[in-house]
Amino acid sequence: MTMRAPIGSLRHRLSQRQVATAPVRSAPAAQPSPQPARSRWSPRTWLTASAFRLYAFLSARRRQLLPLTTRAANIVDSRLIVAPAGAKLLRLTDRQLARGSFIGPLLARLVSTTLAASAQVHLAASRKPSALRAVRLLNLIFRGQIRSRSGVGAQAYFATLALCSAYDRIVHDVPRPEAIDSFAINFAVGVAHMYRANLPEAAHFLTAAAASGDGNALRKLGAVHALAGDHVAAAACFQASVERDPRSVMAHQNYAGGYDPSTYTPSAWELENAGELLIYDNLIQLGENFYHQGRYIDTFRSYQAALDHQDALARKWSIPDALVRRIAAASRIFDPTLPVRLLGYEWVTLIGHIGFIDCHLRMAALGMLPRANYVLLAPPAKVVNQPFLRLFARHVTIIEDAALVDDLLPYQRLVGDQFIAVRGTDGLAEPWAHAASRAQVAWAEQQRGPIVEPPAELMESGAARLRTAGVTADWFVAMHIREGGYHGDGPGTTRQHRSANVGDYLDAIAAITARGGAVIRLGDRSMTPLRGIPGVFDYAHSDIKSAEMDLYLCAAARLFVGTTSGLTTAVQALGTPMLLVNCISNDCQFWHERTDFTVRPVYDRRARRYLSLRETYRQPLQALLIDTAVLARHGLEIHANTAQDIAEAVRYKLDCLDGTGRPMRDGGPQLDRYRAALGDNPYNFGASLPVPAFLNRLPELLG
Repeated sequence: MTMRAPIGSLRHRLSQRQVATAPVRSAPAAQPSPQPARSRWSPRTWLTASAFRLYAFLSARRRQLLPLTTRAANIVDSRLIVAPAGAKLLRLTDRQLARGSFIGPLLARLVSTTLAASAQVHLAASRKPSALRAVRLLNLIFRGQIRSRSGVGAQAYFATLALCSAYDRIVHDVPRPEAIDSFAINFAVGVAHMYRANLPEAAHFLTAAAASGDGNALRKLGAVHALAGDHVAAAACFQASVERDPRSVMAHQNYAGGYDPSTYTPSAWELENAGELLIYDNLIQLGENFYHQGRYIDTFRSYQAALDHQDALARKWSIPDALVRRIAAASRIFDPTLPVRLLGYEWVTLIGHIGFIDCHLRMAALGMLPRANYVLLAPPAKVVNQPFLRLFARHVTIIEDAALVDDLLPYQRLVGDQFIAVRGTDGLAEPWAHAASRAQVAWAEQQRGPIVEPPAELMESGAARLRTAGVTADWFVAMHIREGGYHGDGPGTTRQHRSANVGDYLDAIAAITARGGAVIRLGDRSMTPLRGIPGVFDYAHSDIKSAEMDLYLCAAARLFVGTTSGLTTAVQALGTPMLLVNCISNDCQFWHERTDFTVRPVYDRRARRYLSLRETYRQPLQALLIDTAVLARHGLEIHANTAQDIAEAVRYKLDCLDGTGRPMRDGGPQLDRYRAALGDNPYNFGASLPVPAFLNRLPELLG
């Protein structure tokens, strides 16, 4: 659309034709009120609120819809946005407006609607940069509407910025309270000010949005009060939101739970006390959202506030005795002398999250968490890998009965454990991953082995199936080359830096097969096929793929080659030796002592140099590693490991396993320099150590 398009001319003509509107009136900042505003329902408000709910619905099913939404986004780009057809449409619109034709305004509306729809298609495909490009065009062409806060273009502009977390841009455009007659704009601007800690401004705009009676706006207004520490006002808003939609009271502890309120039946106790209970849920959600924005302090301040509120709720209520008896009846390991701690089903929806259970148990065994009956809510439809989960049945009480799961779910607010934060000091929670890394280091120092081990019959049947599939080598390396298909964060997204290029691993594969080993490629069918490479079995695209075989391959491999993905967490729980390359994470990594790694270096474009480990892995910079768009605003970019880096790392790790190479952990000046470089954050990589050759190639990492 930008190819030789008359954007400046169009903007000028549209501004001239724009119907005179009342000037934007400034209003005094609304003070947080304990009572939600009176409802002013309108069809337009209902449609706009429905659009936000539709986006939430599509986001929850993003993985299933990704092939369709990606194809739609590609079509929109190739045939309109970056195609001559888009520029032709703009030139035609400009000519018709210049002539005063009645077609001109209709074409202008078509352009506005098309750009708004394009932004939504790209959002559905997780391509936030492309969505932002569409609304930047909206801003350039329809600047008059944006400034007057009127029209479809203005609503699409602000709503898309909010859905892309471009809150700084929104706050820049609307820095002070003003009267706006649009639910979508009030909601988007209010949310932006909330996430930038401008709480009076946030309360002003969200009060206006909540006047429609929309439950989501009431929730956000309640969140503003919760951030301000006014729990009375927060509870009033949350209670009002539940009165409009009783199922929305469903407990929330992590977005990974994929909660579905449409099938949930709340209890009378939950509905009666919804306002007070939902303070916990919303502080948790605020923490999650701050986390994804790379805002470390805000994240763990919100989590500490949530944990403090959880403690207050636990002093007021407890799990009813009848429910405790039902738990005991469903478990052979339940100890009635110990309290109950609930692990919600976000712990089982991804294989890496099941691996988190291992570190949670280590933390409890080391006294970092209380002795308790750890009760895991695991409805079968939510469990991503049942054979792996069953390994933990001797250590946690697993509840599969759907009715009991629903009955226990509300009590997460009282005694639930999540895997983002644990209780800290000075108003700031400790990241759960940091505590898990401390546990991993202590576990290694005490030379404790794995907590879980696959049963012998599973290992025997897995070996037989692999031989039947044609893999007859004496040993194999399990290799997981993360791509973006499974989570929808591949090319075109702001999380593509977590994925890797298969071509960069071919030399490493050759180094393995040259020593007589086979390479088993793990993953899912969205990955690039590996065909015709000697010694490689592309298990991800094979017909023997199953949950049991996933577990077998992770446990039986002589070596696992992976990266900072969830599968790594599962493998480390099994004690398998690991080589992790192309690593990058805003979290600590709780890797065991049989792990070696290379990181993706962070390049400072302004200083024209790589940052050292000391600079990268401390706050606030480390939190920014979650999103490349956030990094880019700071002049930073992430570089992948080279094919040589990966091949040398594989040879080093195999030499160590063969006993022919000297591992870095044996000591020496390089190990001393590495530990000094991470002196401010010694637990960042758990009990693992970097590959020496990689540090030699990039000495500035230890600078």
